[in-house]
Amino acid sequence: MRPIIVTRPNGPGRVLTDALRAAGADAVWWPAFALGPASDVAHARATMHALAEFDLAVFVSPAAVEHAMRYRTALWPASTTIAVVGEATRRAVESTIAGASAAPLVAPLGAHEDEEGAGGSEALWNALIESGCTPRNALILRADHGREWLADQLREAGAKVTVLPVYTRRAAELNAGAIERLRSWMAASLEPALIVSSSEAIAVLHAQYAAAAGVWTWLQHGRALALHERTAQHLRAAGFTRTDVVAPRALAIVHMLGDNKLTPMP
Repeated sequence: MRPIIVTRPNGPGRVLTDALRAAGADAVWWPAFALGPASDVAHARATMHALAEFDLAVFVSPAAVEHAMRYRTALWPASTTIAVVGEATRRAVESTIAGASAAPLVAPLGAHEDEEGAGGSEALWNALIESGCTPRNALILRADHGREWLADQLREAGAKVTVLPVYTRRAAELNAGAIERLRSWMAASLEPALIVSSSEAIAVLHAQYAAAAGVWTWLQHGRALALHERTAQHLRAAGFTRTDVVAPRALAIVHMLGDNKLTPMP
């Protein structure tokens, strides 16, 4: 059976791995990143407490929703429009934020974002324009580093923009058991499938797998599934020739991989 390696971090990565296993796949969850609390918790709490001062709050990922709401206990203010970069983040908002249903929500229809908000940021910007939303004071909720594209667009449109890091992200490490399992798959000539959720993760994954000789080349000759075209382009540039874009859903991934029966690699 084809091994499927899920590198998406946090709750969405765990949920996707569990769903793949339930569908009969041999899936493991080895995230590229480990997520932690905001580096400045007091600042995060103070800013989230003052949400009503912002007329727009942008969540760039499901992780941003989960972590941001750890720093606010009150209902979401109805006067603060919520904006999300894609479907997964919209679902996180609807299931996590108390009072969100009373606030306007701007979301790009059907957009799938990567973990950095890439791709989804462009779609969200178009959705904001189409909605007529013209924020004066915008808040962007994200990791301790990320893309500046959307913030730049908002500033050029005349908005004051505050970027609030609500979580930290650091490279995760593979344990000895994971490395041994990788070697056993490679020795058995199994064809792997690597699910990558951000272009930033590619360099991290390369460093993770460098501990096992030959594993990176073995992965490059397998299947690489990206959650957004931007990530797929970076995977191809990194030597992954069999790369596709897929929605972050177990059934879509199983369908993309075919009948999940393996053909030994040459």
